[in-house]
Amino acid sequence: MTEKEFDSQIFYLLAKAVEENDPKVASKIREVLNSSKDLSEMRYLEGLLLMLGESTGELEDPPDIEDDQEEYWEEY
Repeated sequence: MTEKEFDSQIFYLLAKAVEENDPKVASKIREVLNSSKDLSEMRYLEGLLLMLGESTGELEDPPDIEDDQEEYWEEY
């Protein structure tokens, strides 16, 4: 099994565990997140943490406040 296939299998198993509400999956996700060097992998793993309602790491910004006119003008 190649490293890419191994990584794909890990991500599949983690996503499946999130779907099944495995109580231990958050710690497993954090382990893989801490060892990852790939930003896209890290974002995916943080997305899984968000789905669990866990706090994310450093990659994701906090959610935007809807209809915030001041922020709208700052971004656009």
